[in-house]
Amino acid sequence: MKKLLLTLITCLTISLVFAQEFKTEYSTSFKKGDEKEIYKIVFPSAYGFMTLHHLDNVMMDNTKAMVLTKYDQSMQAIESKTFSLPKLDLRASDLQEVIELENQLVFISTVMHKKLAKHQVNSQVYSEKENAVSENKVLASFPIEGYSKSGFYQIAVSPDQTKIAIVANMPFVKKTKEKVNVWVYDNQLNLLWEQSETLIYASDRSYQENAFVKNSGEVVLNKTIDAFKKTRKSELLTFNGTTVETQNFSSAGFLPMEMKLIDVNGQPMLTGFFWNGKNSVIKINSKEGEYNDGAFLFDLNNNLLLGIHEWSNDIDAKDLKSLQVVDVKVSGDAIFMLGEKYLEDSEFRKNGNTVTTDLDYFYTYGSSVVVNFDSKGTLKGFTPLFNSKKYKNTEKEKGSVSAVLLENGLNVFSNNNSHISFDTFFSNPNSTIEKPNLAIPENGSSFLPNVLPKTVRSVKDYGMIYYIANYGDRYYFGKMTW
Repeated sequence: MKKLLLTLITCLTISLVFAQEFKTEYSTSFKKGDEKEIYKIVFPSAYGFMTLHHLDNVMMDNTKAMVLTKYDQSMQAIESKTFSLPKLDLRASDLQEVIELENQLVFISTVMHKKLAKHQVNSQVYSEKENAVSENKVLASFPIEGYSKSGFYQIAVSPDQTKIAIVANMPFVKKTKEKVNVWVYDNQLNLLWEQSETLIYASDRSYQENAFVKNSGEVVLNKTIDAFKKTRKSELLTFNGTTVETQNFSSAGFLPMEMKLIDVNGQPMLTGFFWNGKNSVIKINSKEGEYNDGAFLFDLNNNLLLGIHEWSNDIDAKDLKSLQVVDVKVSGDAIFMLGEKYLEDSEFRKNGNTVTTDLDYFYTYGSSVVVNFDSKGTLKGFTPLFNSKKYKNTEKEKGSVSAVLLENGLNVFSNNNSHISFDTFFSNPNSTIEKPNLAIPENGSSFLPNVLPKTVRSVKDYGMIYYIANYGDRYYFGKMTW
């Protein structure tokens, strides 16, 4: 009897140890119809997923096709639907944002037309349940006289995805003040409020501004003055539908750069990177990137800088420039912000000894870093991730990183070793999750592909992750379970 009990305990122990082992599956390979197609995984579930794919940076004015394809849990295609972005006369809209809700996709696009003297924001809603796309709804519009003075839009989505804000900068008019229009909608595209304001700043053709919208619906505009000078400063403008409030954001030694609005236990906060102003003036379009000297956390409700932390001496920060906020994960009192250097460049393509009118595009991703705060702004540490990597033209899809927070720690997908990598940081010593085998078996052998980091999606309340992998001209859907 004792021997039988000991055997049962041993079997149960082995079962528990291996219960968290990763299992990786791949679909059959497929090829893109056009090298400029980009893919996105949407509606990930235990029963399958959908993909959205379309051409990137299409210059044609007459059509912009969006293709949605449904896949079952074995990653086999079931059905597909194609629709086009709306037109203004014969000019098709340009996709700006796709907002994914529980069973809907909201497509936000913009279009301008000189002869019709309009610059507008369009919206279409795809219903997963009905497999149908709504008629276009115009969310915002203002008149223009020409493309050189057409103004511009910024679109922001609240952290809980219940509010959509559109901030329009009116066309440049010499010797006048900057004018803005603001619209706020709920995620069913019902207008909550709109507001028009003339600001104290001079009208210009472009501005250094970032728009955010809180879960409450208030719109925050981070306005930067003298962006590329040592006199740089930032102000926060808050719109609520009736008034606009302005307050200082920057201070001595703190000049905020790229940032993201997050919700931390119900509190709206801005987190990102800053420049301390001590080095030489920031250079426009610098090949090396703009200076960053550390990370910050700012409480928007109380207008309070909770944490400002310069790079520590134990990390090599010389290449941490032009940092973008790739992602922020919040778990209880812990905040993990992923930052990554990002630069774009282009040059005319050569055909032998002849320079053509075609352009080659170059993209730099990294160096990268994880910043760990608590909700009070206390720094828990900087963790360097990967060195910089450069990609050309459509290889851009392999750049950047994607993070998933699991019980074993912060897991980062990347192509750090020139192929798919799954690295764990801030590991939980009690976790039984083991590192997965990411190789693709095919024709009796196996190989390591690349991952397309921006396609990685985890399934809520399930131990499951989907992603797209690439090897040569072939693509695969991947599914990881544990």
